[in-house]
Amino acid sequence: MRILITLLLFISLSSNAQWIPLGLETQSSFRAIKAYKNHIWIGGTKGTVIHSADQGNSWSIQQVAGAEKLDFRDLAILNDQEVILMSAGLSQEKAAKLYKTTNGGQTWEILYETNEPGYFFDAITWNTKSLDGLIVADPKDGKFSFFKLTDKGKKIELQTAIQFPSLLTREAAFAASGSSLISKPSNDYFLVTGGSQKARIYQSKDKGRNWITRAEVCCTDSSSGFFSIAAKNKQHLMAAGGNYLRIHENTLPMMESIDGGKKWSPLANSPDFYIEKIVYSKPYWIVTGPSRSAAYHEELKEWRKLPESHFHNIIQVKNMLIGVGGKGQLGKLPIAQIDALFLSKK
Repeated sequence: MRILITLLLFISLSSNAQWIPLGLETQSSFRAIKAYKNHIWIGGTKGTVIHSADQGNSWSIQQVAGAEKLDFRDLAILNDQEVILMSAGLSQEKAAKLYKTTNGGQTWEILYETNEPGYFFDAITWNTKSLDGLIVADPKDGKFSFFKLTDKGKKIELQTAIQFPSLLTREAAFAASGSSLISKPSNDYFLVTGGSQKARIYQSKDKGRNWITRAEVCCTDSSSGFFSIAAKNKQHLMAAGGNYLRIHENTLPMMESIDGGKKWSPLANSPDFYIEKIVYSKPYWIVTGPSRSAAYHEELKEWRKLPESHFHNIIQVKNMLIGVGGKGQLGKLPIAQIDALFLSKK
């Protein structure tokens, strides 16, 4: 009887699976979302910031004063009270700015801004153990610009003496879901790129000072490449992307590494849609893009399409996925519904 009840529960969850709207009144578009302990922070267009201090049970929404024309594409959560918001936009149009709060969002101040032409921030990553971080900006004069965050997030400066492989024409990182740059618990950083005839994966083992090419995949163009990279642990990583102008198709395979990023190989049955974000939630790799989302069971080596969604970015918070997208799209999906999708098809 107990087995029957469990099966009926899973079948019910599978047949009624859907993303649950967060119910916030906003028409801003969102790409930035990260979590730290009980806190969830979301950033978007029109200088909009959303915050939950209780794992998503309740939310507050605000517009950062002076940032009404900015698009917060990524953010870094330093601790319970300190958060840095990254605006993605042309520096010559006064859109390359970082805002910071030290009081849980009650007030925001500009941490850094530059009007020098040629800067466009793509992603920011923060290491909660070493208490430092890194920001990557579009190539300027043929080279990526990296900014280091030091002094527990109080200081930011352009990182000099960078050793980086020669870039391809138009090669850059995409400021899509803030996951083109990630850090691991060690000093390792990974960066994925696109925009040229090849998409590439780079690694730095010294906090972003020296970089080497780990993989490259042909053939891409100005609107395609890798958009996201994620790590399951120190050894197992995945990279994904596609073409943001062709969101319903994908010829770029997901790439997998099981040796800490030294060697990469294509995932045999990669999804056929544009992927903007990838996350790991045991035992699943979960991907999303503005056309749909899906989960990959790494032991079964099978994919399941998730309920209809149009999210740019997703994260896992406890037993829930939270997704953000365009025009106020904000939703959550219990992990149990993903379990049900796989169980119902065994």
